[in-house]
Amino acid sequence: MKQFWVLISLLHFSLTILGCKSEYEKMVDRELKKNVKEDSLFFNYRLGESKDSYHEKSWDLNHNKIVVQGRSYTFMKYVFQDPKTPEKQNDFAMEYTCGFNKERKLNNMKVIFSHVLWVPWNEDYHASQLLPRVLDSIERWYGGNEFVKYELKNDTIPSIHVKVDGDRRFRAYVENTQDIIVKIDDLDESN
Repeated sequence: MKQFWVLISLLHFSLTILGCKSEYEKMVDRELKKNVKEDSLFFNYRLGESKDSYHEKSWDLNHNKIVVQGRSYTFMKYVFQDPKTPEKQNDFAMEYTCGFNKERKLNNMKVIFSHVLWVPWNEDYHASQLLPRVLDSIERWYGGNEFVKYELKNDTIPSIHVKVDGDRRFRAYVENTQDIIVKIDDLDESN
């Protein structure tokens, strides 16, 4: 009889633990259950496209002087310019690189946003000031859900902003005084 109650207690404990999903896990589950494919990125890139297609599009963008090489040879750079302020106070750069799965399909993108006038001593141009503009821009470009902020127990990255639409996820955080990192990936592992 004692074994029966131990077994019941273990079963109850297991079900309790399994039922305790974080808000983030619930959001991901809810979006994946919609079974909606969201693969669009900027500059007509798409999650799931071939590596060759990605490189062809990147070459065309560079050839047409829309993007230039970024901080390393693997990054492409685009500068958002505000025509209303010629002194560049509102201009910011977006640098990006992609990752590919074993089938050579684009399945993630790392994007770095920074203010073009960033200097260590002027906090007006620090990443923390630019973050609201970046989050707002991404929400306007892609529609869907808003970003949700999650506090982390991490000294390096104290908080992260997450947006999940269907199977496409955006994770944004301030990496340092200059850079905002946005990671975009495909949550559908079968792609």
